[in-house]
Amino acid sequence: MADEKYLLTTENVNLFYSGKQALFDISLYFPKNGITALIGPSGSGKSTYLRALNRMHDLTPNVKVEGKFLFHGVDMYADNVDLVDLRKRIGMVFQQPTPFPFSIYENVAFGLRLGHKVPKHDLNEAVEKALRQAGVWEEVKDRLDMNALGLSGGQQQRVSVARVLATKPDILLLDEPTSALDPISSRVVEDSLLDLRDEYCLIIVTHNMQQAARISQTTAFFNDGRLVEVGKTRDIFLNPKEKETQDYVSGKFG
Repeated sequence: MADEKYLLTTENVNLFYSGKQALFDISLYFPKNGITALIGPSGSGKSTYLRALNRMHDLTPNVKVEGKFLFHGVDMYADNVDLVDLRKRIGMVFQQPTPFPFSIYENVAFGLRLGHKVPKHDLNEAVEKALRQAGVWEEVKDRLDMNALGLSGGQQQRVSVARVLATKPDILLLDEPTSALDPISSRVVEDSLLDLRDEYCLIIVTHNMQQAARISQTTAFFNDGRLVEVGKTRDIFLNPKEKETQDYVSGKFG
């Protein structure tokens, strides 16, 4: 199944915390654009799997990851992979907004400044483009020198998305990016993600099944560390193949 039409392929992924297995033989494939939602109850392995996609488990002791991870056809778990570069190309947005305690401008420029000097004009263009892509430019363009911590939660999250976009990633990993936000802010962030789906590969963990149904083209259902079913979002919600999936999406457990 894995071939050149997929930007990221993962096959037979197993993961262990201190010897205890948390993921079991997960195989998923991601095209170069569109939104894939990972759904399932708490503790089902969604976020654990997501964090394996840019090697965030490298930062945690006693975690063992097995399986094949190919990004642009290259083994991303090879010893010679530049992790800083990998995490620029596969960016992560977390559950809580994570602005740094300095200006909006410097938040977005942060990743661009790492490791090399960027001309001011290029930096200005990149910051504006990223804030536009994240759907927050019009709200902040006249106060770029304001501390980002003074923004609303929804604005902080979109600035966090802009910070990732500024480094020109191929993939955005989003770990419940709206769960800490009110419904109105959540919909604004969702709209921003919808605007990005033709240009990027987005992989989103969400407990909100309505959100998954609204914004994703593909949905993968996890339970107990296993991938139960994956398919077109409409099929997963309206005509799932597995009874376990049917029980979850109908609210019988979760």
